[in-house]
Amino acid sequence: MKNKLAGLIIFVAWVFVTASASAQNETPLKEKSKKNKEPIEITSDRMRSENGGVKIVFSGNVVSYQGDLKITSDIMEIYNTEDKKETDEIVAIGNVVITRGTKRAIGDRAVYLDKLQKIILTGTPHATAWEEDNMIEGRELIFLMEKDRFIANQRVRMKIYPKDEKKDPKKKSQLTDQDQLSSSK
Repeated sequence: MKNKLAGLIIFVAWVFVTASASAQNETPLKEKSKKNKEPIEITSDRMRSENGGVKIVFSGNVVSYQGDLKITSDIMEIYNTEDKKETDEIVAIGNVVITRGTKRAIGDRAVYLDKLQKIILTGTPHATAWEEDNMIEGRELIFLMEKDRFIANQRVRMKIYPKDEKKDPKKKSQLTDQDQLSSSK
């Protein structure tokens, strides 16, 4: 009986997540990227549903994927609308690591606001993000998913390394083109 109940809870959680994704795709106000159409996969040691499925809590070694976005944490809470057709927000708590392509960020807590396509990452003493060797840290980092940008707040520190021209063929070809233009004059 417990196995049937656990299976039912997992199925209900899956329905909520997929219903949220399909509701997002029907939004005519703004064009959604292909990444939002991809399914969300969440694994953890435990899961429980509260308030009739309005809140779903995953705990223990939580790993979630959507396309190239990966979020790991100790706990992940999914908050759905009262009618359970959309996801309002997803909160990751404890040892949060966010990875997307060459970008990586760590913090204590992350809040994903689905309608705004925004992740707010906080940390004590700070949250930190990297893109390749470059690093930025602040008490709060805000990732704007659709724009592929972020904002850092509250005592920001940044370390940027110059690009190696030998490793960047695009830049090298630009220099070569400029050299050709100046030599032809």
